[in-house]
Amino acid sequence: MRSIDGGILLGIALFLLFCSCSRDRQETPYGDAEALAAYRAAVDPLISEINEVEQSLRAMAVGSTGRATGENLAAACQVLDGRLTAVLVQLDAMDPPRKLRAMHADMRRAVDLRLRACQRIAAGWQIEREASFEAAQSAYLEAEALLSEARVLLVAVGAVLSEVDVALDSVGARSPTA
Repeated sequence: MRSIDGGILLGIALFLLFCSCSRDRQETPYGDAEALAAYRAAVDPLISEINEVEQSLRAMAVGSTGRATGENLAAACQVLDGRLTAVLVQLDAMDPPRKLRAMHADMRRAVDLRLRACQRIAAGWQIEREASFEAAQSAYLEAEALLSEARVLLVAVGAVLSEVDVALDSVGARSPTA
């Protein structure tokens, strides 16, 4: 009976140790608050960069006519592709919290979609120069669809990150947006 009592006591001691350690860690519906706050702090500058690239693309796309053109968009994409590629590299280097992996993948996919859209714009501009705007129209429409899909994904990512910020706030942890 001694070995059974010793095993029970050891089990109770381990359980109590586990419980006391877990109380020191603040949990949110998305996982450990400390790890979550660290992830938010790391991803926040990337989100800012994604938004800045989008704003720059819009600003650079409009030429002297006041309208976006294939030529202006292609030139803007050429300038901004490196920034989007750098964001992808940084996203790939991150290990998101388990419950945010799908959201992280959506963020990465949105950036990839924007890169693909820029490739289609450049291809469209090449077609337009060699043939006509009408011939390039399908490439431009494909780019527009890719950009639209990226925007939808980023809105969903923003919604999840807002929920994460609320969860962090509820346990007294600070997020980078607080």
